[in-house]
Formats: sequence, C-alpha cells, structure tokens
Amino acid sequence: MIAQIVAAIFGKFGFGFVDRVLGHMERKAASETERLRIAAGRESAANTTAASVVKAGMEFKWFWAPWLMATVPLSAWFGWGMLDTIANGALPDVAAIPPGLLPWAQSAWDNVFYTGGGVAGLTALASAIKGRR
Repeated sequence: MIAQIVAAIFGKFGFGFVDRVLGHMERKAASETERLRIAAGRESAANTTAASVVKAGMEFKWFWAPWLMATVPLSAWFGWGMLDTIANGALPDVAAIPPGLLPWAQSAWDNVFYTGGGVAGLTALASAIKGRR
C-alpha cells in the first residue's frame, strides 16, 4: 500500500523512480541467477571429472593398498567403539581420532560406504541382468 502511494507520488512528478528501481532489481536478479547457473555447471563438471579420475584409479590394484591401509584400521576402530558401547564401557576405551587426521578419516569412512553401496548396486544390477536371460 505504501509502495503504491510512493509510486503514485513519484509517477505524478514524472520521475519513474519506482520503474527504474524495479528494473534494476530485475536485471540484478537475472544476472545473479545466471551466475548461480554457471557456478552450478562448473561444480557439476568438476564433480564429473573427479569421479572419472577415481573410477580410473580404482582399476589399478595399487589403488587399493593405501585405501585398505586407511579403511581397515578405521573400521576396526569403529567396531571396537561399537563393541565397547554394547559392553556398556567394560572394554578399554578407544582414543579419539586426532584433529589433524579427522578430515582424512571422514573421507575414508564415507568412501567405505560409497564403495559398499556401489558393490551392492552393481551386484543387484548384475543379478537382474542375469535373471532376464
């Protein structure tokens, strides 16, 4: 209501103030949307490239050596913590992951589940294809 009154007052004087402000806001919104679209496209391309690099690396057996060196102890650490929880603290406590290693451990832990999910998905797909023949 106030905007209509202000627009009418400025419109009577011929300033076209509100039209200029609204036009500027529309151009700004369009350019911001375009910037966000370009940023999303750039991020999508980077993610696709990163996924293809990991996929190519997974084809080599030497890729799995450091991956297993990181994930097997991490899985054992997590399993010990779960057993300690089940035993209501009767087992010796597990130490916290040092802050410097936490990002690496989080990445390795996430990849354990991504790999497991990928294997389960491929197994399901293979069994579905096998069942069709």
